[in-house]
Amino acid sequence: MKEQNPLHKSIMLDEVLDILKPSENEIYVDCTLGAGGHTREILKTSNCNVIGIDRDPSALSLNDDEYKSYASRLSLVEGKFGDIENHIANLGIEKVNAIFLDLGVSSMQLDNAERGFSFRFDAPLDMRMGADGQTAYEIVNKYQEKDLANIIFRYGEERKSRRIAHGIIEGRKIKKIETTFELSDIIKKSIGGKYSKIHPATKTFQGLRIFLNDELKELYRALIASEKLLHEGGKLIVIAFHSLEDRIVKNFLRYNSTSEKKYKNGELSHPFFYKNRRATKPSDIEIKNNPRARSARLRYAYKTELTSNKSDHNYRKYGGVDV
Repeated sequence: MKEQNPLHKSIMLDEVLDILKPSENEIYVDCTLGAGGHTREILKTSNCNVIGIDRDPSALSLNDDEYKSYASRLSLVEGKFGDIENHIANLGIEKVNAIFLDLGVSSMQLDNAERGFSFRFDAPLDMRMGADGQTAYEIVNKYQEKDLANIIFRYGEERKSRRIAHGIIEGRKIKKIETTFELSDIIKKSIGGKYSKIHPATKTFQGLRIFLNDELKELYRALIASEKLLHEGGKLIVIAFHSLEDRIVKNFLRYNSTSEKKYKNGELSHPFFYKNRRATKPSDIEIKNNPRARSARLRYAYKTELTSNKSDHNYRKYGGVDV
């Protein structure tokens, strides 16, 4: 099969397939379709079915010719993965065998200069994962200094957020901040000094993107929905790339899962059970071949016959943050 996007490398693909163990006629949901690397390999491995969800319309047509060859086993859905329950219901499906999330911005989006996700390219400040809603340009040029500082600090975990927010306010007094390079330059001047490995704009861009796309609450909603949607024995697999996401996944499983040993001994006290409580990290070989995998953390669990009440869940309890 011809690879449509040779620059894209699916993160921890072997680990995902090893957990998933694709089987004939089962239904899997790829909540973050992106360039489709995981989905294509799952479909190639077994005569199974995949539902691919992405809020970015360009992702649904990226590999159109390839997807056509799987038309009978692949359903593509444009929308937010936090709405997974509605998406599945609209397809006339009640239960699925696995739900997979590969979080964060995709390589496809990072490498597309026009999307404005990266300070590596000079482009309009956009950062939207979908095609609607406000842009980063509007946030940077309209929000008050205090709100900007809170966004950068809480979602970007940037300790110098106040200095950066003040720099943005002063910069936009001269002219509107329109491009990624303009914002990046303001951030560098606000922080000052030299830098080595981590670009000074990294955390600010992350904070703006996560806030703009409501990424943490989307994750929270999908995790809660997984309890209702998974068959008993179904798998929840999540790859996170920074501490905010991973903390929510870790705490969700901490409060809602028990060990495999206890589960097999008849303890039915939680909606999930785990085989390994620790996060799985990429191999040294994968990191060498794909540096973007460096910060990836994979966690997974299996569904039991129990389901919690929605009132048992709490965004803040799981580590979610708000402005």
